[in-house]
Amino acid sequence: MLIIKQYPQELEIPYNLLLDADPSKKLVDKYLTCGILFGAFYEKETAGVCLLIFHNKFSAEIINLAVLEKYQNKSIGKSLISMAENQARLFGCKYMEIGTAEPLVKYYEKAGYKYHKTIKNFFVENYETPVIDNGILLKDMVRLIKNL
Repeated sequence: MLIIKQYPQELEIPYNLLLDADPSKKLVDKYLTCGILFGAFYEKETAGVCLLIFHNKFSAEIINLAVLEKYQNKSIGKSLISMAENQARLFGCKYMEIGTAEPLVKYYEKAGYKYHKTIKNFFVENYETPVIDNGILLKDMVRLIKNL
């Protein structure tokens, strides 16, 4: 049975998943200090994670979302997004943001997110080494937004 909850502090941080979504440990650690980490668990295994940060009292962002490959296409990512959105609503946020690369835009659009803007060369300028996803060199970040 799948359980989604705030990630227990007594468990080791699931860097294998977090770094799959964002290859900069420095950035991941920064976000962990100010965000809320949610986990999706099958038995004792962490199947996925979602890291939520708050920009202000009106806006939050899913800054990291990753699901183990063997659990993909089982609606775990969708469930994690829903959990993050519900948490943001509880805090009074009106908007949820997501920054992603072009290959994942359609995934988030299916979850109700709309195109907001493109940040040219984001991945080139903000990471020390090239960021490659499924063999594609990532350059631009696509920003998406959803009314909560």
